[in-house]
Order: sequence, then C-alpha cells, then structure tokens
Amino acid sequence: MNSNFFLTVVLGYSNNPEKYAYKAFHLLKEHHHEAIGFNPREDKFDMIPKKFHTLTLYINPTVQKQFQADILNLEFNRIIFNPGTENAELENECLKRKIEVVHGCTLVMLKTDQF
Repeated sequence: MNSNFFLTVVLGYSNNPEKYAYKAFHLLKEHHHEAIGFNPREDKFDMIPKKFHTLTLYINPTVQKQFQADILNLEFNRIIFNPGTENAELENECLKRKIEVVHGCTLVMLKTDQF
C-alpha cells in the first residue's frame, strides 16, 4: 500500500498558533494522522508527495486561483473546503477528476470523529 495513502496536506499552513491551519495541522497529529503543513507562498509544490489522500484548504479562492494548476497536478482522493475557502471552479475541476469534495471544517470533523 502507498505509504502516503492516509497523508493529509494542510494547504495554507502557518507557524502562527492563532491560525486555523496551524490548529488543524496539530490536531491532525494529535489524532495520529500523518500530515504535512504547506504554505504555497513559502514552499514549492514539488515538496508535496505526488500522491496522497486528503488536501485540506486554508487559502482563500483568490490565492487558490494563483496555484490552481499546481493543486490540480497533485493526485489526491479528497479535498476539504474549510469555511472561507469555497471555490466553485476548483470544486468542479475536482469533481471531474472523481475527487471527493467536502465542505466542512477540518477541526470540527476531527473533534467529532468525522474525518
């Protein structure tokens, strides 16, 4: 089995403990999920494994647009649009690729065992 099968990429990660992406990354770890925090303004997309399970978004649609081609070049099974990250264009592209689309909050999903 692919070692990245259960890997979650937190897109929009920040080292700031006040940010939701930071909280989500650390809560994923607390729940024993493998996670990578990724900030597209500081990191290169080639640092992300080519295949992984879940992409959870913490960048707004304007920033997503700048990186949409990079996002769609990744291979993942599920994308989570956290509140404020909803993007119909990216969602439609994901659905065309048979990627599961979830509108939800990663933090709430983890705390309620729905992740």
